[in-house]
Amino acid sequence: MIGMKKNTLRFVLAGLALACIISNPARGQVQRTPEQSTNDDASGRGGLTVFEDFAKYPPESRPLNTWNWDLLHPWLTENTPVSLIPAETLRQLQSLRNSSLSEEEISQQVSLPSSLPRYEFDVNKTIVAGTQDELSAQLTVTSPGESNAPLRIHVIKAELIGDDYFGSPSLGSVPFSCDAVNPACTFQWKAPSPDKRYWGALELEVTLTVEGSEDEFVARQSFYSSPMVAGRFTNTFSERLDNGSLVIDAGVNVQRRMVCFVSANLYSVDKGTPAQFVQRRLIVDPSMKTISFTFFGKIFRDYGEEGVFRLQDLKAQCENLPYPPEWFMDSLAHRTELQAFRNTHPATMEPTRIYFDYDAHSYVTRRYASNDFSDEEWQSPAKTRKLEALQKVAADLNDPALEARKRQ
Repeated sequence: MIGMKKNTLRFVLAGLALACIISNPARGQVQRTPEQSTNDDASGRGGLTVFEDFAKYPPESRPLNTWNWDLLHPWLTENTPVSLIPAETLRQLQSLRNSSLSEEEISQQVSLPSSLPRYEFDVNKTIVAGTQDELSAQLTVTSPGESNAPLRIHVIKAELIGDDYFGSPSLGSVPFSCDAVNPACTFQWKAPSPDKRYWGALELEVTLTVEGSEDEFVARQSFYSSPMVAGRFTNTFSERLDNGSLVIDAGVNVQRRMVCFVSANLYSVDKGTPAQFVQRRLIVDPSMKTISFTFFGKIFRDYGEEGVFRLQDLKAQCENLPYPPEWFMDSLAHRTELQAFRNTHPATMEPTRIYFDYDAHSYVTRRYASNDFSDEEWQSPAKTRKLEALQKVAADLNDPALEARKRQ
């Protein structure tokens, strides 16, 4: 119930502040193509062409471009400036939510001033993994309107709020320092221990005043903390060519048997540009010594990539499951077991993700020529079945008999 109330408060605040958000263009994860071409053909043949182009490469190994912001910054979520929330408004919301009103009823009774200072946290990351990883968040406040002039602030208090799953407890104060020259304050935090209370979706909550006003305001920054970890990368690497693709084996020390999404980026050292992104879904186990990242050969050939490459941005996000990881890997095959488990076990009230320890490990390969890599397209039984199905659909849609039946 505590978590539900906190979510209600967040929902109402989001609605109140929506009009004050400064929108920035979204940075998507659209995959590049060598020709940078588009296909506007909405017919069955057009759909087949799109799939054929996509399926030249395997799903787990894809071209990486400079505009794939989320993939290039796997530990970070982009922020935009939002309005400060008056502390008095928060107190009013707290009182109303305790009265069991609905979100709509609360929204009708609470309003924000039309012109409020805006704030933004410049954070180094929004996922903190392990007890040595550290969040650094620099807070700046600007005036309302188009001037965006920086305002000096006075921090009254900064505290950390725990995850809804654990009742949103206060986890203590957060250290900070304010710049004497530039109007900004920086907050730093890392988990003091692997205790579960530091796990999950945490929130940095800063209470402050702004120059020229005696009112108190609140600024918030959410991030995910995984103080306990499922394993770590050991900073040992080896490389090899396998069927014309580059395979880099990364050493690991796994602590728990779990399903994990393991990813890494490959950069061209010579060009200083991103080349490929790999993400694998697999079961990790304490017996494992390495995890392999396969960078598909045809991507190197199609994009003219050769020379020396750097592996970086290693990340492992693991699922906190109350049932065997095999059931997650193939939920259709284990549908009966999953349904029976859900019918007999209460929902697990814990955060859903555990990470490998964060480390800025990287690895530089030897030099490769373009013809070291294969120019063959990716093949698999699943791809063949999909192509055959799309080909049949395209043929059926182009059948003259179908057009004749439509005119009847």
